[in-house]
Amino acid sequence: YQRRVHGDDTLDPLTRLERYHTSDFSLQRLVLVRELVDTATGAGYDETVSRLLQLLGNFVADSEPAVRQMFVEQLHPLSVFLIDHGGEKGYNELINTFLPYTFELLVDKNIEVGASAVNALIKLVDLVKPEHVEPQLLNVVVTLAHDERAEDYRVVAAQLFNELSGRFGEQLCKDVVVKEVVTLSEDMSFSVRKTVACNLGKIGKVIGSEEFVSRLFPIYVQLSKDDIWGVRKACAESICEISQAITRAHRTSLFEVFERFTEDVSRWVRVAAYQQLGPLISTCERGEVTPRLLKCFTEMAFQSETGSDSDFAEYCAYSFPAVVQSVGKEGWGDLEAAYLSLIKDVQWKVRKSLAHSLHEIAKIVGRDITEKTLTQAFDLFLKDLDEVKVGVVSNISEFMEVLGDDLREKYVPIICQLPSETDNWRLRKMIAQKLGNLATLVSPATCRDTLAELGIRLLEDSVADVRQSSYKSISSILRRLYQGAADDKSSFLTYIKKLATHANYQVRQMFVYIAQEIAEQETQTPSVKVFEAEFLDALVELAGDRVPNVRLALAKVLSSSLNNNPSFKSMSKVHHIRDILLRDTTKDVVYFTSQEVPRRAQ
Repeated sequence: YQRRVHGDDTLDPLTRLERYHTSDFSLQRLVLVRELVDTATGAGYDETVSRLLQLLGNFVADSEPAVRQMFVEQLHPLSVFLIDHGGEKGYNELINTFLPYTFELLVDKNIEVGASAVNALIKLVDLVKPEHVEPQLLNVVVTLAHDERAEDYRVVAAQLFNELSGRFGEQLCKDVVVKEVVTLSEDMSFSVRKTVACNLGKIGKVIGSEEFVSRLFPIYVQLSKDDIWGVRKACAESICEISQAITRAHRTSLFEVFERFTEDVSRWVRVAAYQQLGPLISTCERGEVTPRLLKCFTEMAFQSETGSDSDFAEYCAYSFPAVVQSVGKEGWGDLEAAYLSLIKDVQWKVRKSLAHSLHEIAKIVGRDITEKTLTQAFDLFLKDLDEVKVGVVSNISEFMEVLGDDLREKYVPIICQLPSETDNWRLRKMIAQKLGNLATLVSPATCRDTLAELGIRLLEDSVADVRQSSYKSISSILRRLYQGAADDKSSFLTYIKKLATHANYQVRQMFVYIAQEIAEQETQTPSVKVFEAEFLDALVELAGDRVPNVRLALAKVLSSSLNNNPSFKSMSKVHHIRDILLRDTTKDVVYFTSQEVPRRAQ
């Protein structure tokens, strides 16, 4: 089977392509096409031009769609190769060979092939010289737009006028493209009109809002009243792009179009409109959002209760932060009832979405509203399914930052109970990663009584990923304890230092990595100095540890962290560690000790 796919292994790739490019075995042709760029690179420019290019026409007309799709995906990298190595001659192959191939596959009967051809063309146009944009690109698209043989040609043209508008530039778009798009918007085929409806936004960015309003916005409004529901649905789906393309003065007209969609006879149009409502509001400035529009948005929150369109609640939850951003905390009063309904929605996906965005909304509305209303959501989400809890935990410190000191101190013990309430190790890992950030938000005394104890539990977790995720937080907790009373840190520091002499070598390794985190954080914020006084002597001892894995861990820490901090690197004890490890009997230890490793990303 392998021989059938790859052919004669004794042949070089180009000869193999020549021999098997018309093979009856489609998988063999697919493999050959996938390797075209590598084959060209290996053969060199001259051999590619004289032997390879003449074979490509077979793949354009290949009977297998997967081969045609793979082929069109190779045209951009092949063009780059030819231009890089052949200069003007290679560029001529792009213009005379590859662009025609791409345009031919744009109207392929197979949808996936056509979609790949559009993506390929978008990349290829960046290689076309400015003087060739109109004759080699725009004129071809215009020809497609006027082709009466098949609606597919005009559908592709409508898409390309929009996708390539940035390359056509402002003047050509104003002089040619807009006129062609207006004509296509009146096409007898609803597929063409539908394509126009969802391909206006990029043209709008090129020609500017005034031109868009006078010439293209009227056709959008006309299409929004089309007899075919599919065309109206396309208009509903593209309403946000239209909002960004028009002037502020015309937003009222667009809102009227939206309201018409919400009363459309087709459920699909109504659903598409409501799906876009949140994003539509987010394109508006604060004063532009009408009470009617906001009412439409908040009504979606109660759909699960009525049992009509439960998806609406999901759309509402997903867009909630963007809508809050648009109306500001001054508009929270209009949104609060909807929010309080959504946080108790029967669908966990709705609650999960809100859990993930809780911190963002808190930042927008500020402390008072967060403490009065958003803490209700926080309380519920912390007791919810793990899928919902994860959303809160992943941004828990950002949410806590918005709260006042009293509520922070209240919530930390509750958060510390979460790991013992779940068997989900991924949730415990996430909490382990967040503990360090929480430590900076509460007093050293609270940190000692709650976070330090949890840090120890997570450091002893049965899952290695959880333990490893605790190292950085353990360091942050210790540094926070150093900012409190003298006895705040004593028991926690004693526990960590005992790890260095533990009977289990993996625990001794843990100590090395915690020491690394201490060193890294000290490098970033030198105000709290712990490393030299409390950790360095133990590391000197571990340089002679009986287990190679411990010494290897120390070698990696030495090269990636200690050697990248001039003050650590110059310490005599660090020099001593390096000398011991360079004489190690294990090659890997010596290798990593001698490496100059860039400081790791934080």
